[in-house]
Amino acid sequence: MFLFIILIVSASLASSELYFLPIDGKKAQTKILKLFKNSKHSIDIAMYNFKDKKLRKALKKAYNKDIDIKLYLDKEKSKKSKIDFMEYKTFNQKLHIKAAVFDKKTVVFGSANWKKESFNDNLEVIYISDDEKIVKKFNKMFKKLSNYK
Repeated sequence: MFLFIILIVSASLASSELYFLPIDGKKAQTKILKLFKNSKHSIDIAMYNFKDKKLRKALKKAYNKDIDIKLYLDKEKSKKSKIDFMEYKTFNQKLHIKAAVFDKKTVVFGSANWKKESFNDNLEVIYISDDEKIVKKFNKMFKKLSNYK
């Protein structure tokens, strides 16, 4: 019975945030920057278009802290990403995913590319959650991406 109560309480403690851009663009970007800053072990990112200067700078800081980072970018769009400080993987197919997992515990996903226009101008949605079931599915997806040819 006690274990059952703990499971119910822990499930209800999962937090989720939904951001509508551009209205919540600053809030969403600030939250993602905080996730970069607070990451201790790993960051997995699959992003179609990653050109946002602030997020790129946060990625570089995390990379310099020796955090295990796996980055997957669209082959065509990666040419304009200006991420020249680390290696990343591209595919022959279009990579249209927009997702990241921080420390295998928190997932960020939605319609928004990580570029200035997505946060400031476009109608987009970003969902951030530490719900174990959702995060587990994204961790599996990233594992598949790492083995994908």
